[in-house]
Amino acid sequence: GMHPDQCREVRELEQIESAAIVGVSEVDFLRLSDGVLEYGVGLRRAIAAVVRRHRPDIVITNNFRDTWGGANLNQADHIATGKATLDAVRDAGNRWVFREQIEAADLEPWGGVREVWATASPDSNQAVDVTETFDAGVASLRAHQAYIDGLGWADFDPAEFLEGLTRGAGSRLGVTHAVSFEVFPMGWGS
Repeated sequence: GMHPDQCREVRELEQIESAAIVGVSEVDFLRLSDGVLEYGVGLRRAIAAVVRRHRPDIVITNNFRDTWGGANLNQADHIATGKATLDAVRDAGNRWVFREQIEAADLEPWGGVREVWATASPDSNQAVDVTETFDAGVASLRAHQAYIDGLGWADFDPAEFLEGLTRGAGSRLGVTHAVSFEVFPMGWGS
């Protein structure tokens, strides 16, 4: 119910708090409009700049398949961002793609990303045990209170929600809670 400009401020503060709860001290915001993201060069450029700046070994994105396993349709922003992230990781390592970042922004190409992990993909082929950090994850989700309130879900319980998301993968992995990922090896060196 908030105006997008006000919502952005509130949501960014929530995200910073949420990240701090799980030990993340630096959060970047692209400040692109919610609900109307489109896959394309602009989004790839923005993500490639972040990859070049932070130089990660692994990049994690959201499920970008059309569904969450056939039951529910995925949303357009997730699809666009996930696909753009996969391509932007490769773009970040190519010195001839987005050359202005190298020439004007003092960013260097970064081809050191070994894998891109898409969480909650219906084509997941890996899982990570999150049992020991589950409670921190619940606290982190609770930090998104304005978002949760905005959904209008009566009696939403972050612990119950995350348990529902992690129980199946945990059971398959032989642990209490796990998060599943579709892993895309980049197949190149740095």
